[in-house]
Amino acid sequence: MIWHIIARENSDDSFTIENPQIGIPVHIDLSGVDKTIGIRSNLSSVFDSYGSFPSEVATDLLKFAMTVFSADKYADRNQAFNKWSRYFHLYQPVSNVDLWNGMKEKLEQTLDFLTGDHWEIHFRISTEKHFFGMKQLQERIPSFSHSPRAFALMSGGLDSFTGAIELLENMPGEVIFVSHYSRGGATKTVQDRVYSLLRQKYPDRFWSLQFFVQPSEGTIGEIEPSQRSRSFLFLSLGAAVSSASHTGSPLNIYENGLLSLNVPLAANRGGGLSTRTTHPHFLSMYQDILESLGITMSIRTPFRFLTKGEMLIATKNPSILKEGVKLTHSCSHGTYVRFKGRTFDDHCGYCLPCIIRRAATTAAGIEDVNYVVDVVNNNLPANRVEGKDLYAIKIALKRLDNMTSSLYSHVRTAGPLQGTPEEISQYVDVYKRGMAEVQMLLG
Repeated sequence: MIWHIIARENSDDSFTIENPQIGIPVHIDLSGVDKTIGIRSNLSSVFDSYGSFPSEVATDLLKFAMTVFSADKYADRNQAFNKWSRYFHLYQPVSNVDLWNGMKEKLEQTLDFLTGDHWEIHFRISTEKHFFGMKQLQERIPSFSHSPRAFALMSGGLDSFTGAIELLENMPGEVIFVSHYSRGGATKTVQDRVYSLLRQKYPDRFWSLQFFVQPSEGTIGEIEPSQRSRSFLFLSLGAAVSSASHTGSPLNIYENGLLSLNVPLAANRGGGLSTRTTHPHFLSMYQDILESLGITMSIRTPFRFLTKGEMLIATKNPSILKEGVKLTHSCSHGTYVRFKGRTFDDHCGYCLPCIIRRAATTAAGIEDVNYVVDVVNNNLPANRVEGKDLYAIKIALKRLDNMTSSLYSHVRTAGPLQGTPEEISQYVDVYKRGMAEVQMLLG
């Protein structure tokens, strides 16, 4: 099956494709005006409050990322031939077709690696001159000086919160945090309370930009939950803010090395269970896209050689970290927690992010959130949903103990690793130490 994703810019855009191959055509309204196919967002209001807008090429990149994210949400993987890999033909308007046609292969390869799907991209000329509205014509004096020393992505998770403390402690001057949330869940609530604590502790040190981007739902069957492409959107929001700030300051992504590598725990742990959202190879591919587009923003991953526990132990301000740990959210099974009658402050305890988080806070001696399921003291069957990740982790730990082949080859199963021999060695070492951290929790 092929999904034909046709991005339209406004209500006057009547672009269609002739004689499409067998598949499902999906129209997406980037402006959000058409409620049935529109992407709802607060982009215009956030950039207006910021007082500055991204360049034409950065705007095109953001619009493209919104289309990709929408396609990922629309197309249920259960309808794919193997219940996972989907085939997309994406039709996207851009301001410079020649520039973007030169990027086609890089973009397709990057998305293929990130999402596990197959992408074919077709660009056409854009007729929309003011995507963010007429206010884009007159930039005004912003409420912040817009001379940031650095940008950082803030998800509301423990890693990004720890990274925010690290950045504000070490970096003099202004910092811009970029967040994304969508409808439902508690993501914005978590982000709001994390920002509130940081403002108390670091007054007038940073500006937070929280972007709402929500594709329409129910276009094709069930909504796809994996959302591997969200990191492409998140990075593109960061690039847009960097462009609007007219500075080449770096974008910091804070995630521990074990989860960034996300080596499959078992042979059957492909697909959505071994994501590549911050894998070094994906970030390298995205950096190459930025450079080819002329967007001068470098990507930094300060925690890439630290385990989650090491990241917590190394914090420059332990008191703020301990005060804010319970404000953050790492669990990937919020629905399960609510079904059990618990609040979103609690975590399921059995998903991979929960297990790694609990191992880290235990190693650091930090009081953590409440977990609905105690994977340490409960004997969970592997055939129950609560025991599947735990069982896979135990298999991976046993395999490490008995491994006779190269650990480097094993780590590379999640994706290629580039860098100096010393950096490659550090990737392997952080994986080994991260797994040892989990082993210490499980005993």
